[in-house]
Formats: sequence, structure tokens, C-alpha cells
Amino acid sequence: MTEHPAPHRWQLPWIVLDRLIQPAGSGRPRTTAEFLHRSAQSYAGLGRAVVGVLGALIAPFAGPPIGVGACVVVAVCFAAWSLHYGWRTRTAPNPVLCGLDVGVLCALSLAQPLLVDPVLTGRLAGWVTPVVSFGVVAMQWHFPLRLGMVSAAAIGVALVVGAALSPGVGLLGALVAGGVWTVVEAVLSRLLWRLVQRGGQIADERMERGFAQEREAGTAAARRADQRLHWSTVHDTAASTLLMVGLGEVRGTEAWLADQLRRDIAALVGEPAESDEWCDLVAALTDVAGRAKVAVGLDLGADGPVLVPGPVGRALEGAVGEALENVRRHAGTGRAELRMTGAADGLVVTVSDRGPGFAPAGVPQTRHGLVLSIRERMARVGGSADIRSAPGAGTVVELGWSRG
Repeated sequence: MTEHPAPHRWQLPWIVLDRLIQPAGSGRPRTTAEFLHRSAQSYAGLGRAVVGVLGALIAPFAGPPIGVGACVVVAVCFAAWSLHYGWRTRTAPNPVLCGLDVGVLCALSLAQPLLVDPVLTGRLAGWVTPVVSFGVVAMQWHFPLRLGMVSAAAIGVALVVGAALSPGVGLLGALVAGGVWTVVEAVLSRLLWRLVQRGGQIADERMERGFAQEREAGTAAARRADQRLHWSTVHDTAASTLLMVGLGEVRGTEAWLADQLRRDIAALVGEPAESDEWCDLVAALTDVAGRAKVAVGLDLGADGPVLVPGPVGRALEGAVGEALENVRRHAGTGRAELRMTGAADGLVVTVSDRGPGFAPAGVPQTRHGLVLSIRERMARVGGSADIRSAPGAGTVVELGWSRG
């Protein structure tokens, strides 16, 4: 059983808040736009609840004309509704719930003459106006455009009427106290909501373009890998055989030529290997050494078969064959040493000669035998190829592979 450390005390409020604020709706958001849309609705509902509760807490201290006791009852009911509204819109905002909140805010606005001292209303210091204003702001994140504007207008009218009915405020003071700012807040909130939505859409569009470019790059890389594999196969098979024929090194009557041509054709047409399960590396390397055009000193270090996965065996067989062919072409000694150390789960195969050597850094990229046939062939099966040489010091090709 996995034990989870207890969170620090200073982390607890943030953990509770993180669990409280969840993207509205069910299921995991599929896009950035959907995540922003649902998260913004959750934040708006939570904000509406918090502001409603805070307003209810200060309501009894606003000099309510109906008396503190009656105001406390109204404040408790409004706080309970605000909490219910915030909790429901946290996960599943719906037009019915939002419509009820519009009615509650309109009723609260019309009740200003009973709930707030007229002096505070005229000074824009009452508690009803900020609560209703934030409700109008949050509503734009829960309603479609037309319904949100109609609701804001209805609440604005109720706010103006309620303020105008307060003694000593008047219509002009009521317009300044609530009507004008309600419209401005609704418009600004709607614009901000539209910016959030558009930002999510832009993020999704850019991510989709990035994914498309990654897919194209992956396809192009796979295509280039297939092309290099084809070049490597051609270089290791038909090209080498035809080069020997062209240079007159093969008269055409050699006993091994027919078998070599059959292997070349099978490799070029992509015929499947006889077994993809396991390969006896001892037998494979012995066969490669027997087909080589140079004398090969064998030291395989094994009394019996060494079984490796089929692709690994074919990669090592091809790399050793190409290394021996390089000895024939460039070493000028007519002899190479082939050695294997290690076991089936981790082994090293080396091909060495005592020829004139060369500077590996100076080999051009067009030399497919060294670059593609050996190094990339081993890389494709998770192996490695290290080529060590220097002028006058011979050449060592070290091929490594491990199961881990």
C-alpha cells in the first residue's frame, strides 16, 4: 500500500480550494477552449457566492429601515441562496438556475429602500449595489449573449427603481448609483468573456498546427529512415557484388556467387527472414567469416550457440559483413580478426585489421558503408558502433549490444 505524506497546514486551504473549484460540467475537458470555458464558469459561480455571503454579513450594519432583525432574516436567506447558486454552478450551470438568480437579484434591488439606509444608497456605500453588480458580471459568463444582456438590463432597471424609491435619492441619483454602472459592467464582462473564449480557440489552433507539424516531421523522419535503410541494403548487397564483377575480381564461375546473388535479391525485394524469433550469433558470424573475401581469424569465445533476437542478429551479421568488406577494399592486408566477448544479454563484437588505417573524422558522409551500414544498422536495434582508427595504426570496428 502506498503511503501519502500528510499535507502541511499551510497547504490545506489551497487543497480545499482546488477541490472546490472544478471545471463546470462532467468529464475531462477535451480542448483548451473547453477547459477555459468550464473553468471560467466555475470561477464566476464561486465569485458570485463569495460576494453574496460577504454582502449578507454586512447587511445588518447598513442601517436597514425595516430593522436589524428582519434584515438578518433576509441576509441569511440571501447568503444561503448564494451558497447554493455557487455550489451548483461549480459543476453544472443551467439557464433555470441562472434565471432564478436574476429574479433574486431583481427582488434584492427593489428592496433597497427597506434594506439600506437612504444616505448610504445616495453615497454609493450600500451593500446591495456591489452584490447585484457582481451578479450581473458573473451572469455574462453563464448566459448566452442575448439572454445575458436582457438579464443585465432587467436587473439594472430594478436597481434604479429601488434606489429611486429610497427617500432623498431621486431618479438622477439612482441612475448614477446603479443603472449606468450596471450596463458598463455587463458590457465589459461580456467582452472579457469573449476574450477568454477566443484565447482558448487560438491556443487550440496553435496546438493543432504544432501537432500537425510534429506528425509531418515524424513522417518525413520515417521516410528518410526507410530511404537510408534501402541505401544501406543496396550498398551491402548488389552494389558490392556488382563492384567486384566490374573490377574483374569475380570471373562469374565462383561457386559462392550464385548463393550470394540469391541473398542479394532476397534482401532487395524484402523477403522475410527465416526466423524473427532468435538468431544463433555464433553460427551467423561463422557464416559471415566464411563468405568474406579475406582470411578471418575467429575468436567467438563461446562453446555453444549464443541466441539473440532475430533483428539484432541480422544487424550484427550485416555490420560485420560490411566491416570485413571494408578490410578487403582498404586495408590491403588480406586478413582480419573477428572476436566476440560477453553473453547473450550483453556482448561486444570487434573486427580489426593491421592495415594503414585512416582518420575517421575525415570520412565524408557519402561513405554509406561506414556511416549507414554499420552505425545506423546498430542504432536501429538499440546497439552501438565505435570505429577507431588512425593513419598507420590499423582499424578496429567495435559493435556493442545489450538487452537492457
